[in-house]
Amino acid sequence: MRPRSLKAIVAIYIAAFLIGLVAVRSVNDAITHDALRHEVDRRILREISEVTGHGANGDYTTMTSRIRFEESDHDSADLYFLLVDAAHRRIAGKLPMPTIPRSGFADFAPKVGVPGVDHGRAFTQRFADGGALVVLADVDEVDRFDALHARVQLIGLGIMSLIVIGGAIGIALAVSGRMRAMQRMVDAVIAGDLRSRIPLDGSHSEFDRQAAAFNRMLDRIEALMTDIRHGANDITHELKGPIARLRSRTAALARHAAGSRYAGEIETLVEHTDHILNLFSSMTRLWDVERGARRNGFATVDLAALVSEVMETLEVVAEDGGRTLRAEASAAADVRGDVNLLRQMLVNLVENALKHTPDGTTVLVSLVRERQHVLLTVADDGPGIPIAQHEAVVRKFGRLDAATEGQGLGLTLADAIVRLHDGTLWLEDAAPGLRVAITLPLYDRA
Repeated sequence: MRPRSLKAIVAIYIAAFLIGLVAVRSVNDAITHDALRHEVDRRILREISEVTGHGANGDYTTMTSRIRFEESDHDSADLYFLLVDAAHRRIAGKLPMPTIPRSGFADFAPKVGVPGVDHGRAFTQRFADGGALVVLADVDEVDRFDALHARVQLIGLGIMSLIVIGGAIGIALAVSGRMRAMQRMVDAVIAGDLRSRIPLDGSHSEFDRQAAAFNRMLDRIEALMTDIRHGANDITHELKGPIARLRSRTAALARHAAGSRYAGEIETLVEHTDHILNLFSSMTRLWDVERGARRNGFATVDLAALVSEVMETLEVVAEDGGRTLRAEASAAADVRGDVNLLRQMLVNLVENALKHTPDGTTVLVSLVRERQHVLLTVADDGPGIPIAQHEAVVRKFGRLDAATEGQGLGLTLADAIVRLHDGTLWLEDAAPGLRVAITLPLYDRA
C-alpha cells in the first residue's frame, strides 16, 4: 500500500531514516568493539612472544625473569601472568587462577579472581613438557570505553533524531501550508468565486511556480466563463425584450378574440410565452447565484423562523391543491446567508413537492439542529423519483420525461443556493415519496 497522505509520507521517511541511523550506529559500535578486542588480543600475543622468547618451549628461568620484569613495568600494570610447570605448580606470576584454561583465547567474566578486575581476556600457551603460560589482560577499560561510546552514540542518535524529525515536520508544515492555501482557493472557486487566487511569495520556488500556473489557469477559466456569461446575458436581454412584446401583443389579441374559436389557442400561446419569460428569469437568477456575487450581502438568518414564514405563505396553496403541508422545526437555527435566496430555495422545494404529487399527498418540512450544522428536509409521500434518476433531476433542465411540467431548474437553483451557503443537497427515497435533504453550517453568534 502506497502512503496516501503527507503525514504518512513524513512518518515513513522519519521511520526509515531512524531505522537506518540506528543500523549504522549499531554497526559502528560492533566494528569499534571488535577493533578494540582485536588490539587486546594482539597485545596479549606480543607479551606471550616476549616472555617465551618467540618459541613454543621457553626456558622457565628466562621466562620467570621476563615475567617479573613485565610485572614491575608500569606500562604492563593491566597484564597478569601465570607460569606453571607440568604439575601445575606456580613458578612465576601473580595471576590467582586455580584451574588452567584450555589453550588459546578465553574470556573471564564477571569474576576473574583478580582484585579490581571484573572482565578479563586471557591466552593460554601449553608447553611440550606439560607446563603452561597464561597471560590475562584487564578489559575493564575496554568495557568502560564501550559504555562511553554507547552513550555518545545514543546522544548523537537523539540529536540527529531531533534534527530529522524537526526538519521533516518543518517541511511537512511548509508543504501543507501551501496545500491548504490551494485548497482554500479550490473551495472558493467551487463556491463560485472565480476571482480567488493562490497567494504568491515571490520566491520563484517550485511551489510558487505551481501556484502561478494554477492562477494562470484560473485567469483563463474566468475569462472564458465571463465571455460565456456575458454572451448568455446578452442573448437573454436581446430575446427577453422581443418575447415580452410578443407576450403583450398575444395577450391583447387574446382579449380581442375572447369567445371566438381561436381563443383557446391564443391563450395557449400566452402560456408558452410566459413559460419562456420565466425560463429567462430563472436562468438569470441561477447565473447570479453561481457567480457568488450574493455572498457580499450575507447576514445572520434564523432558518427556523424562515421555515415558519414560508409554511404560512404556502399553506393556502397546499390546501387549494388538495394536499397537506406540515412542519417540524426545532429551536432557532442561525446560519449565515442571503435571506431572500434561502427563502427562494425553500419555496422552490415545497412548490416542487406540491406540484408533482397527486391529491391527498402530505408534504413534511423538517428542521433539525445538530452539533455543527442544521439538517433541513422536504419530504412527501407521493410517487417519488427512481433512485437512478436522482442525480439527473438536479442538473440543469433535468426532468423525468418530456411531459413533466416546469423548466427543470427548480432543484438546480436550490442546489446552487445551497452550495453558495457552503451546504450540501441530496435526494433520498422516502419510501414512499421523495425526500430532499440539505445541510447548512450553523453560525455561532458568540
